[in-house]
Amino acid sequence: MRKKPSLLIAGALSLAVLPVSAQAVEIERMGTCSAGSMWNAELELEYRVFDLSFDVDTRNAGEMWTLSLKQNGKRVASQTLEAMKDFDDSYAELDWDLIRADRKGKDTFVFRAVNKTSGEVCRATLSA
Repeated sequence: MRKKPSLLIAGALSLAVLPVSAQAVEIERMGTCSAGSMWNAELELEYRVFDLSFDVDTRNAGEMWTLSLKQNGKRVASQTLEAMKDFDDSYAELDWDLIRADRKGKDTFVFRAVNKTSGEVCRATLSA
């Protein structure tokens, strides 16, 4: 039986690591909407990616809310969500989670939620 030559390449694999700030930025703000609902906004920046969250707690389950997000003055996302109540909560809530790329310089995000039934408005601004 004739042996076939085999080639074995062994070597070290080197990975280039791009300089990225190892320091993460986390910001959380809370506030009250125009008719008493409460909002909570969170921003986390890590590896040039923003992880954003906007939550509204309201007394009225089943109502529809229109949400929008502006990044540096430009509308970048919108969605309509229904306020849902958990079986053990006294408030209904809606949760909106988004991922956005970091832009050069400071980024300012403006969240806005409008209750389509009552017209109540929630607004939060976060910058990093």
